[in-house]
Amino acid sequence: MIDPLTPAVEYQHQGFSIYPLAVDTKIPIKGTHGFNSASNDNPTIRNWWNDDPYNIGLRLTDKRLIVFDIDVKHGSGVNGLDSYKKLISERHYEPLPSDSYIERTPKGGLHWFLSYPEGTPIKNIQGAFFHGSGIDLITNGVPVYPSTIVGNEYTPLENKTLLDVKPAPQWVLDEFRPTRTNFSVTSSSIRTKKYTGKLLDEIVSGSEKGSRNAYLTRLAGKMFAVGADAKTIYNLLLVTNDNFLDERLPEKEVNTIFSSILKRETGRLNAS
Repeated sequence: MIDPLTPAVEYQHQGFSIYPLAVDTKIPIKGTHGFNSASNDNPTIRNWWNDDPYNIGLRLTDKRLIVFDIDVKHGSGVNGLDSYKKLISERHYEPLPSDSYIERTPKGGLHWFLSYPEGTPIKNIQGAFFHGSGIDLITNGVPVYPSTIVGNEYTPLENKTLLDVKPAPQWVLDEFRPTRTNFSVTSSSIRTKKYTGKLLDEIVSGSEKGSRNAYLTRLAGKMFAVGADAKTIYNLLLVTNDNFLDERLPEKEVNTIFSSILKRETGRLNAS
């Protein structure tokens, strides 16, 4: 096993801010707060890694980096590499720069490091580009070489370093940009809103990270209340999760929310 102190100091010398993760995990060590605790201070870094072989987390925001995360063993059974190839072949996107810095992840996937211009409205995106893609866009922090998960290491490819990161293609950056219309509508130009209209507005307004579960739960209840079909409600929850939240929830959490509200509504129907 490689002593992480040497690469940790090398990252610091290269100008990157890093943070310690518990051995063999992605979990920040006690007393720290993940990428929010990242430091580029040499004494701080040496203090963290002098005696403990902690994993190394890299804060991405300092250098305006995105990690294009391709998961080949996604929980849904989707191979993210197949999804990436589909984006290239079917949507005719230009391939990601092969000369950028790339790490093989412990599960055999890829962390493809890319840079973005100042002012890009970045956020973490799970299931990027289309539902169930097996591709995430990570923008806050990630484990890096020589970190390990269950004994398997993050491994750099092609003898590149983080100083070799190349700009993200425009189609990747476009995933961060909200869809906008090319016209404006004033409140005086539309009819008085009814309940369903207000519900549609609420769906599109989205929710911040801390209230995502409550937001989707509330929407599901309201959609059942207006008599929408259960399948319609489930699909709208997935669309809302994919497009209108500051940060997407894992699909299993959306499934749990839907199942809970469906069970509640079914109970009410049986009791009436």
